[in-house]
Amino acid sequence: MSILVKDDTITAIRDGYVGAEAIPAPKPEHVKMVELQNQFVMAGMVDAHTHIVDPNLDFGMGLYNVGFMVRGGATTVRDAGSVPEGIFPLRQAIAEGSILGPRILASGSPLTITGGHADFRNGKLQAELSPPLYSRAVCDGVDECEKATRKQVQFGADQIKVMASGGVSDDSDTGLGPAFSDAELRAIVDSAHRLHRTVMAHALSAESIKAAVDAGVDSIEHGDFLNEEVARLMAQHHVFFDPTLYVLVAIQNVIDHPTPSIPMTEKNIRKFHELMKTAPPIAERMALAKRFGLTILAGSDDGGTVTDEVVALVEQGHLSPREALVASTVNGAEAVHLSDQIGTLAPGKSADVIAFDGNPLTNIEDCHKLHFVMARGRIAVNPDTGEGDPTPASSLPK
Repeated sequence: MSILVKDDTITAIRDGYVGAEAIPAPKPEHVKMVELQNQFVMAGMVDAHTHIVDPNLDFGMGLYNVGFMVRGGATTVRDAGSVPEGIFPLRQAIAEGSILGPRILASGSPLTITGGHADFRNGKLQAELSPPLYSRAVCDGVDECEKATRKQVQFGADQIKVMASGGVSDDSDTGLGPAFSDAELRAIVDSAHRLHRTVMAHALSAESIKAAVDAGVDSIEHGDFLNEEVARLMAQHHVFFDPTLYVLVAIQNVIDHPTPSIPMTEKNIRKFHELMKTAPPIAERMALAKRFGLTILAGSDDGGTVTDEVVALVEQGHLSPREALVASTVNGAEAVHLSDQIGTLAPGKSADVIAFDGNPLTNIEDCHKLHFVMARGRIAVNPDTGEGDPTPASSLPK
């Protein structure tokens, strides 16, 4: 097959090999040929849960992250919470072509309760004097929750992220159960949907998953304590499931190989080990997701790439390679309402194309052998010509 691209769009897909002379252009030399006959070619992947700009507004790290993500195979990412002052300008710069990176669907600040997961004022006595940027969407009570939701939309949020439960990577110690009241959650979801935005909910415990689904959220993130009751409820309401399996590997790597740039307190480590000890086995909850027909997404969260997550979905979650690849393409496109533009290779769609050495349908580890990445018609990785940066798909030990 030959994929024909003009600017940022796939214009045709033809059988066989099409030479430059067969493509309409002022001169044959104006046609750039990319040879991928020995590679596995597919649509660019959708990382459905990631974080780009950190709480300290480190824009340089944000620039590094978008490069790391696109070199890892993600041509579209759904940012699950970043500093508004960083993520929205970065999204715009990529959309305008000033920076080469993945298409960004941005949430802005994640909504959380006072003292909840992602309230980075936790444990700081001076918090009221100088709250970090990341904690600007702390909201309590229905009115505050409605306003915080509208504020993120005002900034330009593509979707709303809500911390519907506690978590392990913060300094609070309030458990993993529901954070917001039912009325607060409904206010957030109703406000978001009224403004034509979806809601992605960080929810770990079964109780918090149920509360989020009852409130009408569109996707459950993590869902570590997924059980039969909530899996059935998610299926009934057509809620996406984004299990973010690789982040568990990434956190364990940080614990085993501590670094000043990614601090982990004793409290964080204790909460993580307790989560791993008490949550159902990964294969068990993924089997539930499959049994109830949940639409599974591929989200790397922190510390890896979308290809890392795809491999984890197979090796830890026991999905078939095909199911994992669909999770990272077709399903991701559906979750961000861009199925008409991304997720498959077809004429008229965005020129988001990746290629692997080997065949991930028969060996999922071949996802780590990225050979070529094109994002909206721009080449990010091509070792044959030296274009882009052929950085390995992950900087973490496997």
